[in-house]
Amino acid sequence: MRAPILALCLTALALGAQEAPRPNRVVWQEIFPEPLPEGVRQVALELTSQFLRPNFERSPDGASFARLDGEEWQLTGDLPVHIGPGILNLRLRVVHRSGGLADQLLQSWHGLLGVDDGGRRLVPKGRLSYHLEKDGVLVGHLDRPGLHLMDTDIAYLLPWGGAAAGGRLGVSLQVPTGRRDDFSGSGGLDGTLGLAAWKAFGNWRIHGQAERVIIGLPTDSPYRTVLENRAFTRAWGGFGFQSRGPGFWRGLGLDLTLAYSASPYRVGIPRVDRSAWQQHWTFSHASLPTWRFGFSEEAGTYVAPDITAFVSRRF
Repeated sequence: MRAPILALCLTALALGAQEAPRPNRVVWQEIFPEPLPEGVRQVALELTSQFLRPNFERSPDGASFARLDGEEWQLTGDLPVHIGPGILNLRLRVVHRSGGLADQLLQSWHGLLGVDDGGRRLVPKGRLSYHLEKDGVLVGHLDRPGLHLMDTDIAYLLPWGGAAAGGRLGVSLQVPTGRRDDFSGSGGLDGTLGLAAWKAFGNWRIHGQAERVIIGLPTDSPYRTVLENRAFTRAWGGFGFQSRGPGFWRGLGLDLTLAYSASPYRVGIPRVDRSAWQQHWTFSHASLPTWRFGFSEEAGTYVAPDITAFVSRRF
């Protein structure tokens, strides 16, 4: 029985090539549609620390003000249903936002490494403050901790192939179940068109996903003030390795992915306007074939969140 069980575990782990990538959780990006999902039933819990250096909060001309300081716990659930040749997937997200408890830990970590703490010592610890405005127009503001229902994503996927090689084409629609004034939604109907593909080479696999996001805004939306483009591109590419055989280390899997997301914003503050890069590290193990653990971190641009840790499970 041991060989068939091990084979099933390795098959499940090989599906990592099909896994939906981690999105950018910075507050003014997470209002947009989620990446195309895998079409499998699963839940994920994410912890994100967000911070923008205080001396970068205002544009040089003084017209724009952007503040980013907070901590988020987000629970994401995927509910797929097979319809026709494809899969209809409903994604629900609930997030709790607060000042958090990680400020001192992150400041101490930077001190241990002997690097700059990004300006954390210049602001009160445990502060929640999300704010974005331009030309006197308030786009969004949040300074009270609480639970928020985010916009809901409905995707339809057309998969092909299998764990060794395959892909999926899909479209999604994000409906406004969140509120636009506290960064839990865009306030309009947004869409995504995406394509993912993967291929395994023995214990190794490569994978990629590219998407075009279309932003739909009501005529009275304040986001029209800060969004220069109504569509933008994002992409993920990476590789993974799954060791085989007995023993803990030989059952360990690791996937490294680099993510890119263009920014539709133009507020005159580079750390809001420019494209974002993130690195994602995902760990798996043959002993826990339905579980994933990992973290993502900005890769030098500081547009993305400082760090996000996650755990997910498939059913």
